[in-house]
Amino acid sequence: MQKEITVAEFAEELTARIDGSKGIDCCKEELKKLAALAKERMPDEKITVNWKDA
Repeated sequence: MQKEITVAEFAEELTARIDGSKGIDCCKEELKKLAALAKERMPDEKITVNWKDA
């Protein structure tokens, strides 16, 4: 079922899944959409990451 939600709602759900040690495989396409949106609208914002080489 597709449903339109706000970015804030998606962020809340994603954070809850991560904090609850639930998988995020269900959200792959949505994470790609979020990444594209962030790249488009916040290209110069900075975040601190723990970078791990694969």
